[in-house]
Amino acid sequence: MKTTLVLANHMPQLEAALTTLGKPVLVCLTSAHAELRSPQLPYPMVTVPSWDAFAQLTALADRLRGQIGHVATRYEGAIIAAAFIRQRMGLAGQTLDEAIGFVDKSVMKTRLRRAGIPVAGHQVVTRVGDAATVAKTLGWPLVLKPRKGFASVNTHIVASKQELAEYEADGIFTRPVPASPFYRGEPAFAGLAHQPDGIVVEQYLQIAEEYHIDGLWLGGKPVYQIPGLYHLPPLKGMSSPLLGSVLLESTYGVGAFLADLATRAGTVLGMRTGFTHTEVMRTVDDRWYVGEIAARPGGGGIQQAIGFAYGIDVPTIHAQLACGAQPQVRLDPRPGYVGWCGPAVPSGRVVHVASREQLVAYPGVLDATVAIAPGQMGGPTGSGLWGGLAGYTWLHGDSAAHVLSTMGAAAARYQVGVLRPVAGARS
Repeated sequence: MKTTLVLANHMPQLEAALTTLGKPVLVCLTSAHAELRSPQLPYPMVTVPSWDAFAQLTALADRLRGQIGHVATRYEGAIIAAAFIRQRMGLAGQTLDEAIGFVDKSVMKTRLRRAGIPVAGHQVVTRVGDAATVAKTLGWPLVLKPRKGFASVNTHIVASKQELAEYEADGIFTRPVPASPFYRGEPAFAGLAHQPDGIVVEQYLQIAEEYHIDGLWLGGKPVYQIPGLYHLPPLKGMSSPLLGSVLLESTYGVGAFLADLATRAGTVLGMRTGFTHTEVMRTVDDRWYVGEIAARPGGGGIQQAIGFAYGIDVPTIHAQLACGAQPQVRLDPRPGYVGWCGPAVPSGRVVHVASREQLVAYPGVLDATVAIAPGQMGGPTGSGLWGGLAGYTWLHGDSAAHVLSTMGAAAARYQVGVLRPVAGARS
C-alpha cells in the first residue's frame, strides 16, 4: 500500500481522516512549523524550508520516489508545492499549471476573463505606490491584496491617492498581518509591500451580497455544487462581531445560477478531481462577478454544514481522493436550511466562555464547538479559527432568512468575556 504525502502545516483534518481509513501517511511541514506540530503527530514527518523552496522540494521528491503513491493538501499556500512534487514524481493529480491557475489570482482572473466569465478588472504591481498609476485605468477606490493570498488576509481597500500615501506613511503596508504561530511566517501574512510574488490591484466593487459555492469533482465533472450566502461579505465580516453563512438550494433560482457559474469557472481552470470553493459577488447594481475560486474545500464551518445538510462526510471523501480511492457519494438532503456562525473574540485575556453543552441546548442548534478557554488571549489570531472566532455553531431553520436571522443570538450565546488590556500596561 503506497503512502500519501500530505503537505500540512496547521490543518490535521486530511491526515487524520487518512489514518482513520487505515491508510499510511507521511506529513510534510515547513521547518518553522515542525516544532509546533511534531510532538503531537502520530505519523512520520519530513520538512522543507518553505513551500517555495523548489530545490529542496525537488530533492524531497527524488528521495521519496517509489515510496509515495499520492500527494495531497487542503492548504491553499501549499497547493503549488504539492503539484510540483506530484509532477516531479510523475504521479496522477492536479498539474503545476492547473495549480497555478487556482492559486495565482492574476493568472486565475486572466484565464476566467478570456473565457467570458465576469471578474473584477485587475493589474499586478511590484510596489504599493504603483497602485496610483493603476487607478488611472480602474479608478478609485482600489482593492490591494497579495497575488497568492487567501481568506481575505492582507486585503486593503484604498479610497484615493491621498489615502494610499497616508497608509504608506503610517507603515500599514510594511507591517506583517497578525497571525497565530501556525500561520506566522507564511508569505501571505508578510507586509503587502514585501510580497514576493507581487501585489494584485483590483477594481473595487460595491458588493450587495457575497456567496460561496463548494463543489466536489470527479473526472472533470462536479458531483455537487452547493451554494451558500454569507451573513456578511467576508471582507466586511472580518471586522464584524460574527462570521457565518447559510446553504441554499442548488437546483433552482439563484442557487442554480451560482452552481452553473462555479462549474464554468472550475472547468476553465482545469479542475478534474478534487474540491473547489468559489466566491461570487452580486453588486448593488445587480451585476455578478466571480471573485476567486480555490482548489480546496471551503473553510469556516462550511464543510460541516454540508455534512449536516446532505449527510456526507467531507473529510472522509477528501481522504479517499487523497489516497486514490473512488468515493461513493450520495446526497441525502435534510428538509429545511442549514447554516453556521461564530462570534469573534475581542482582544484581551479570555475570562469566560460558554460550554458546548450550553450552546447545543437551544432549539435549532445542530451542534457547536468551542475553540477558546479562559486564560487564552483573544483577538484575530487567538483561537486559531478563521477571523479569531470562539467556535462554530451549526443552525437549522425552515428558510435561509430564518437561519440568517438566528445567527446574532447564536453568537451571543457564547458569552465571551475578556479582560481588556490597559493601554500602556506591561503584558
